Amino acid sequence: METQGSPESPTLGCVLTHLSRALDLGEGVPAGHAFRTARIAQRLAVELGLSEGERWSLYWAALLKDSGGSASAAPIAEAFRCDDVASKGAIKFVDWSQASHTTRFAVTQMGPQRSWLARLRYFAGMTVSPSRVLEEAIRVRSARGAGIVRTLGLGEDVARAILSLDEHWDGQGGPEGLSERAIPVLARVLCLSQTLEVFTTAEGGHVGYDVAQERAGRWFDPDMVRAALAFETDTEFWRDHARHAQGEPVELETPPLAESRESGAIDRLSEAFAGIVDAKSAFTGEHSARVARYAGAIAAYFELSEVQCGRLRRAALLHDLGNLAVPNTVLDKAGGLTPEEFQIVKTHARRSYEILHGIEGFARVAEIAAAHHERLDGRGYWRGLDADQLDLEMRILAVAEQFDALSAQRPYRAALPLDEVLRLLKREADVGIDADCVEAVHAIFGNRRQALAA
Repeated sequence: METQGSPESPTLGCVLTHLSRALDLGEGVPAGHAFRTARIAQRLAVELGLSEGERWSLYWAALLKDSGGSASAAPIAEAFRCDDVASKGAIKFVDWSQASHTTRFAVTQMGPQRSWLARLRYFAGMTVSPSRVLEEAIRVRSARGAGIVRTLGLGEDVARAILSLDEHWDGQGGPEGLSERAIPVLARVLCLSQTLEVFTTAEGGHVGYDVAQERAGRWFDPDMVRAALAFETDTEFWRDHARHAQGEPVELETPPLAESRESGAIDRLSEAFAGIVDAKSAFTGEHSARVARYAGAIAAYFELSEVQCGRLRRAALLHDLGNLAVPNTVLDKAGGLTPEEFQIVKTHARRSYEILHGIEGFARVAEIAAAHHERLDGRGYWRGLDADQLDLEMRILAVAEQFDALSAQRPYRAALPLDEVLRLLKREADVGIDADCVEAVHAIFGNRRQALAA
């Protein structure tokens, strides 16, 4: 792909804004939560007299603040035996710094099929308290989110804002138990901004401000709460907030770097989000990166153009974005899925499409990515496309995805030997998947050592 991008290429900010919606999915919050948090954070920064550089750091931090959250999904689902996505959304309305609130929340989140007595017995037998589980989840998500920011080269201020996002003014937050001005100023802004966003979007601005004032001096820097009160009655600002929550476009001031169309930066962001998706489950580690490598090798076999290869790679890296919305109770289930659970799984391809299709210049990437579970016989999902509707790039991705799915460990079976993987692909050739692509896999990966090194 071209290094500098073309006038039709998306900006880095546009890509991140839409990809942040995948993070919203994983956190169980309404779409656009991260974007609206960024608007509040920037407005609060103006009231506080922060520098332009600090405002730009808040932009990146707000949009990427939940980038480490996928790594905490499996531990939460396992410890509480709950829908991690729904639980993450629900806990944003809970004062989790108080142990009694955390325990009551955890008991409530267990599936409705369990009696209250069974839930209480389960938690009474836990060797680790619900509070400690959440503390560890915060530590994991904070460290991973900061690491992603550092990998992207967005600056230590952004990394520290995400690392300390859940620290509280009274020292009862995490992961380090920092208090008062030992908490980085950008983290203090972000902590208040995201809480205002959650409550305002769900229940109205008056509730958001009531919560902010009630937690001032405990969760929040009292000076920052006072600064936020300065724009409580700014009807235009909050009207735009409500419009965006309803799906209407709203402007957000962006830093110069966000206006970059440089392909390398967009590719690095795509790689980062592939890692975010794959961190959700122990069974999907490096899955998207491997699929991208396999798809690239098959594309080279067919001598696809540089533009096609670059587009296919992005589609491969981002094809499973929608999995962030799938609960780990389903994603990591060891037994067979119920029809209802399979319907949940099938939504991930559609969600990937919806996120990617909104990005300027990503229409083809979205089409390719969303077709990774389609079949030539029309029995795939999510659209039920058939051979006449599936082009070569879509067919390559489907085969690359299936090759990795068969050769990697899954919750319901061990990884299959390479010979068995190739046999199963051959059996599906020209029925569900493309025979020429299968032949390419045999040619490229037929030698066991080559496949393992890929």
